[in-house]
Amino acid sequence: MLPDFHPIVPAAACFSPDGTLHSPDFEAGYASAQGALAQARHVFLDGNDLPQRWYKCDVFTIVETGFGAGLNFLAVWRPLREGSASAMRLDFV
Repeated sequence: MLPDFHPIVPAAACFSPDGTLHSPDFEAGYASAQGALAQARHVFLDGNDLPQRWYKCDVFTIVETGFGAGLNFLAVWRPLREGSASAMRLDFV
C-alpha cells in the first residue's frame, strides 16, 4: 500500500509590523529585521566565497533549494552585474 501523498502548498508570506517578511503558516521569518539583503550578502555570498569562485569562470551554476524571497539571488546578481564578471553566465537553479 502506498502512503498518502499531500500536495505541496506554498507558504503564504506577509509582512510583520516591523517590516520583515515572514510565513504565519510555518511561524518562520525569511530574513533579519536588521537588513535582509546585507545578511544575504554576508551569509550566502561571502560565506561561500562566491565572487572569488566565479572570478575566472565563463559559466557558474548555483543550486539553491529554498528560494524564499529571492534575497540570495539578488545578493549574487548585483556584484555580477556591476563587476568584471558581468559577461559571465550565471545559472541559478
